This record gives sequence, structure tokens and C-alpha cells, in this order.
Amino acid sequence: MEFSWDAVGALAEMLGAIAVLVTLVYLATQIKQTNDISRFNTMREIMISFDNLNKFIVTDSSLRAVLHKTSDLTNDEEEQIYTFVNMFCNTWVTCQAAHDNGLIIESFYMGAVRDVSFELERWSNFRRCVNLWLDRYPEFKEYPIFIPLLQDV
Repeated sequence: MEFSWDAVGALAEMLGAIAVLVTLVYLATQIKQTNDISRFNTMREIMISFDNLNKFIVTDSSLRAVLHKTSDLTNDEEEQIYTFVNMFCNTWVTCQAAHDNGLIIESFYMGAVRDVSFELERWSNFRRCVNLWLDRYPEFKEYPIFIPLLQDV
């Protein structure tokens, strides 16, 4: 029996190609898993932000009173509600940026869009402060997440 270096070389090339293919499949799986984890973590962080905002509503009766107030607000009340709305707007902008970059799933994003409508209807002074926030940060006016603000006018 004659030893063939050509056969050994061909076998080594084939094993090398299989190893490269297995490595590529493994890397693709790892990348997908990393992307899924990134999406989950982004959505979790946004949910934590919404939970913290809701915690303010639950625990701060003076905030609830200002949010429900229909008469003129004092300067202190104006500052309180504007700062609260600012936090909501920051969270909504984060949702928009995460959506635009594929970091949240579509249903999560659509829930945030519905949240804009809900919050605008929920509190007497909310819409005015969101409009004020958008006037101060006009670069965000065109964000699709704020479409409910324009539709409900």
C-alpha cells in the first residue's frame, strides 16, 4: 500500500472546511443569542423606567393632585409636572431610538406609542407639558412615537 500525501492533504482541507463551517454556524448562533439578549435588556431597562414613573404616581399624592388639577397651577406645580413629563418624554424618545435601531420588538414599541395616547388623555395638564417639552427639544417633534400627540389635537 502506497502512502499518498495528496490524499492526506485533500482530507486535511476537507476537515478544515468542515471546521470553518462549524465555527461559522456556532458564531451565527452566538450572534443571534447576543442580539436577543440585547433586545431583552433594552426592553427591560425601558420597562424599569416606566415602572419608576408609575411608582411616582402611586407614592406621591401631591404629584397625583397636580396631574389631576384643572385650575391654574402655581410655579412650583408647573415645575413638578413639567419635570415629570420630561421623564416620560425621555423614556418615549428612548423607545423610539431603540425601535429605530432594532433593539426592541415591534409589539413593545407599539405599546409605547399607545402609552403616549393614554398619558395624554389620562392627566389634565400632561398634553400642554409634552408640547412645551417638544418646543424646547424640536429635534424630537418628528419622532413617530409622538404621532398620537398630533392626531388627538
